[in-house]
Amino acid sequence: MSLQSRIPLLVLVIVATIAVMVGAVSFDAKYTCLGAALSFAIIAVDATFAINRPIWIDPAAAMRADPEAALHASRRNARLMALVYAWGALAIFAVYGLTELWWFHSWQYGSAMALIAGALLGFVHMLGDRESQFRSQTALDVSAMLAMAQAAAAAIALGMLVSSGKLASLKADWPANHVFVAGGLALVVTSVISAITHFKLRRATVGT
Repeated sequence: MSLQSRIPLLVLVIVATIAVMVGAVSFDAKYTCLGAALSFAIIAVDATFAINRPIWIDPAAAMRADPEAALHASRRNARLMALVYAWGALAIFAVYGLTELWWFHSWQYGSAMALIAGALLGFVHMLGDRESQFRSQTALDVSAMLAMAQAAAAAIALGMLVSSGKLASLKADWPANHVFVAGGLALVVTSVISAITHFKLRRATVGT
């Protein structure tokens, strides 16, 4: 199944999970809020795996069917990462904008996630431009390595968040921590899957 066909479901999941989180925060239902956040992460990862798995089965066949398979895979996976960041931004803005809970740093983290989502969509747009230098093999290789760096950074941040005990925090940042955990997990797996797909197609290209 293509990413395009999954977009309506992913948008529905974004809206539904954020709505549940807002309701959960209103009633101080921490486990419900965390469950909703993790539900988004699970569905986002499932979509990423489902879209990339056919390429993993036979990268050479994927290259024969589409000589620009690596380019198109990079665009799809960048869109998925953008969706994760967009969900994080919307979740934080909604939780702290539609409930009585207030956290001073909410606008900063929400804005940062929104900016990264926008940057990723800009990258997708540039990959679609036939004249863009971002379509070169070297640029795609760099983007795959950046995806791995993102996965490592997100994993380290997750480790620090969990080890700090902030998931049990009673302070106003507790819903944001749920967003960070779920979004971080989704980014780690999505980034790794994206890099694996790229390097499998890269090896298939070299072997042809």
